[in-house]
Amino acid sequence: MPSLRVTQVLLGLSLLLNVFVLAGFVFHSWYEPPRRQFGGGPPGEGNRWGNPLESLVQDLKLDETQKKDVQPVIDQYAKTRRERWRDIGKIREAMSAELQKPAFDMAKIDALVDKMTVMRAEQQKENLRAIEQMAGKLKPDKQAELHKMLGERYGGQGWRGGGSGGPRGPRPPQ
Repeated sequence: MPSLRVTQVLLGLSLLLNVFVLAGFVFHSWYEPPRRQFGGGPPGEGNRWGNPLESLVQDLKLDETQKKDVQPVIDQYAKTRRERWRDIGKIREAMSAELQKPAFDMAKIDALVDKMTVMRAEQQKENLRAIEQMAGKLKPDKQAELHKMLGERYGGQGWRGGGSGGPRGPRPPQ
C-alpha cells in the first residue's frame, strides 16, 4: 500500500497549493492596497513613471514642515512635467500615424525622433533644476542625504544592483 500513501501525500500537497493560489487571488483582488497612480495627475493624464520629486520626498522622509516648504516646487514641476509629457504624447501619436502608412516617410520619422529626443533631454534638465530648487529648501542634514542619494542613483549604485526600490533598486529621477 505504499502507492496509496504517496497518492494521499500528493493530493494533500495539491490541495495546499490550491489554497495558496486562492489566498493570493483573494488578497490581490480584495485586500491589497491600491497602487499609487503614476504621473502625479488625474487618471488618464499619468505617464510611465511617477513624479521623481515626490519619490525623493518620500525617500528622504521629510517632516511636515519641510514637505510644506518644498510643495510649491513639486507643484510647479508637476505642471511643467505634465505639459511636456502631453507634447511628447502628441509626437508619439504623429509617429504612430506615420508608421501606420503603407509607405512611411523616414524623413518625417527622423524629425519626430529628433524632436522627442530634445524634449526628453529638456525634461532631464528640468528634473535637475527642480531638484536643485528643492535642495535649497531643505535642512543641511537632508541636503546631504539628498546629494548622497542622487550620487548613488545617477552613479548606478543600487539602481541596477537591487537596492531599496524593488528588484532592480531605486529608479533614477527622470
